[in-house]
Amino acid sequence: MPSILQFCAVDYTAYFLLRPLGAGLRDAGYRVTFCCSPGPGLEMLAREGFEVRGIGVSRSYNIFSHLISLARLYRYLKRESFDIVHTHTPVASLIGRLAAKLAGVGTVIYTAHGFYFHEGMGRAARKLYIYLEKIGGRLSDLIFVQSMEDYVDARREGIAPGEKLVHIGNGIDPEMFGMKRYPEERARLKKEFNINDQPVVGFVGRMVREKGVFDLVRAAVEVKRSHENVRFILIGEQLDSGRGGCAGELRELIRREGLSSNVIMTGRREDVPSILTLLDIFVLPSYREGMPRSILEAMASSLPVVASNIRGSREEVVEGETGLLFPAGDFHALAGALRELLDNPGLARKMGERGREKVLKCHNEENIVNKQIESIGRVAAAGDKSGTAEIRDRSF
Repeated sequence: MPSILQFCAVDYTAYFLLRPLGAGLRDAGYRVTFCCSPGPGLEMLAREGFEVRGIGVSRSYNIFSHLISLARLYRYLKRESFDIVHTHTPVASLIGRLAAKLAGVGTVIYTAHGFYFHEGMGRAARKLYIYLEKIGGRLSDLIFVQSMEDYVDARREGIAPGEKLVHIGNGIDPEMFGMKRYPEERARLKKEFNINDQPVVGFVGRMVREKGVFDLVRAAVEVKRSHENVRFILIGEQLDSGRGGCAGELRELIRREGLSSNVIMTGRREDVPSILTLLDIFVLPSYREGMPRSILEAMASSLPVVASNIRGSREEVVEGETGLLFPAGDFHALAGALRELLDNPGLARKMGERGREKVLKCHNEENIVNKQIESIGRVAAAGDKSGTAEIRDRSF
């Protein structure tokens, strides 16, 4: 049985984003282990029968901390002798790929959920991050790229040759979303959040500056002038491992702008699919994304999406058909897009319906997982000298 380590920084990523791939690999005959910073997500994976290992990975710029993580992972890989190491998220992927190569792991794979360099970044910083990705590319036998723009950039910037790159997109389980699935939960949540017939705009994501949450609150100030009873539900927390955490400062801005009765900050929630049934509009005003899963979940919930016009988001949102795009950082334009949909509920409803159709057609998680398993098996078999990479056929 070939063994594969799924390595990332945060337990939240491991459980909520990587678990479907882990389950698919396990079904295909792999021994799957998850490794990341300790946390509840790792514990939940263990309860589902996966092997787990906690190794702290900081998402800061502390080089000393990263060297400690590298040394611990290297020792673990030398002891366990994995056939494949599959890394995720920028910092963890550099650490993971270097440790894997030093430990002599046969196959090293990286998923670019979103390159850290982007169009809004300064030239010097962009060149630095591209250089780091080139180093990582040399340490990789296979690179999965979720965004087509990242795929094009990877080839243009020389991060990796075409034969190493596979564009996979991103996907979700659409059957987990939709109003018909959660009628009782919806009634309960309306009472919890004291929502009756008010229009509701929602956001899901980490409470960090790069998610554009301050722009959202400033836009809410403008929207409230014409839609006094509008509610905003902000779902997410400020992760301890994150950079740019701003939850406290955001609450102060909400209070100072007189929005305390309009904006609800829920913190971390495990019932996001249910909360999405309360919304009329979903918004993601980020400055940087890969292929945001939150947009796909909103579209699967038949919601129109207002998103910043950046990589990944514009690949998912079809302007004027499934939602509206606005220039990142322009909260006046964001407010205008929200008002347009609030003033035209029929248009918003049609956009939401088209969004779900697009998810069903293009973003089904099962297809994404199968494509990765096929590619992993092919690359592992090509580099295998002992025959251990043989796996069961996975047909659906």
